[in-house]
Amino acid sequence: MKIKVIKRYVTDNKYQIAQGEEFEARRFSTKLLDFNAPFQIISGPFAGEEIPFKLALVLPDEPHPTQQQFDALVKQNGELHEQIAVSKEKFSEISDALGEYEGHMIPAIRQLVQDKSELLQTIERHTDEQLNSEKLLQRIRELETIAQGRDEMIKSIKSVSVVIRDKRNPVELPRDVAKAIEGLREFDFSNYGIIACDEYADEVQDWITVIRGYLSEVNIPENEMSNGDKLMFALINGYTVAPEKDELPGLIDSLTSIWFRDKMEENNRQDLNKVIYEFMRGLDKTAV
Repeated sequence: MKIKVIKRYVTDNKYQIAQGEEFEARRFSTKLLDFNAPFQIISGPFAGEEIPFKLALVLPDEPHPTQQQFDALVKQNGELHEQIAVSKEKFSEISDALGEYEGHMIPAIRQLVQDKSELLQTIERHTDEQLNSEKLLQRIRELETIAQGRDEMIKSIKSVSVVIRDKRNPVELPRDVAKAIEGLREFDFSNYGIIACDEYADEVQDWITVIRGYLSEVNIPENEMSNGDKLMFALINGYTVAPEKDELPGLIDSLTSIWFRDKMEENNRQDLNKVIYEFMRGLDKTAV
């Protein structure tokens, strides 16, 4: 068994044993059913010394994987290596597709390459290490999740690379999104930083909330790009700001609908709406 000393102790032979030290030990007693029998250290420089029962704790045994578990882990590790080889080929295809746009390569792709390298290093390191079965199984599951996520990202980038040739014109963004981008630029946010939205400083929290809300919108017409693609193209190729919505016609209409309740006079009401609208816009142009 393995024990840990919980309080400094001086043995009968005047050896000082510090708090927190760990030793291989056994229970030693000449009496039958002695529940307070001391521990006797059985290895190391203090072998043979006794530690009182109340001054040490018995540490739990470390788990060790069975041969069957180890063989299964080696097999899973080999499958991961094969997945990495396939991912490497996909990266090569994407590099060829985006070669002519090297000057506009977004930081997210560079990060993807770096993550792939780290993934390879992690798998090779874990192949040589002696880990207990629970930790190794958990790490392999994490690596499988990373590999799946990389495949999805590769598909997304590959689809974007096909579209990017025809998307060189500026993208129109909502006014609040454009304002949020300008605000984040003042805090030296890169294109990748704006898309990732992984900063939590109070000064940029409102702008990050706007970007996240825009990216999370799901009611997109079938033939239009997603908001994520729009934001990516806007950051690379530039953007225009959507015109401010003219709310004046609606306000005039709600006002005149109170005056004209007879449907027979609807044409007259619409004519009046136009006259009022033109008059109000004329005031805006002459205002100083």
